[in-house]
Amino acid sequence: RTQAVQQNIFDQMKQSLLDQGYSDADAETEAGRQVAVPGTSEHQLGLTVDVVDINNQNQTEEQEKTPTQKWLMANSWRYGFIHRYPNGKSAVTGIIYEPWHYRYVGKDVAQEIFNRGITLEEYLGVTH
Repeated sequence: RTQAVQQNIFDQMKQSLLDQGYSDADAETEAGRQVAVPGTSEHQLGLTVDVVDINNQNQTEEQEKTPTQKWLMANSWRYGFIHRYPNGKSAVTGIIYEPWHYRYVGKDVAQEIFNRGITLEEYLGVTH
């Protein structure tokens, strides 16, 4: 993604939150939990892909129930990818649960992260 595309996605999320009654500061904070702040997006770095099931093109938590996501969650590490924002780890990652979001980290690191059941932040020893 380009900076402009990421900025547009972020601005749309922030506006949606403002329209729901969030204050400007709260909308900015919450938008940053749901959409990466421009300049920090893994999509901008080219390290991440969003994968959705052909029968469910929506980026919602319902993705986790699809055959595609079940397979990816169990096997993506074999190809060097990790499920980047797992359920129950938002306090660690700083981002909401996204069952469709996968990041390339290499096969060895992906296997260790998968086997230990940790996030990239926990693997790197960083916190949000």
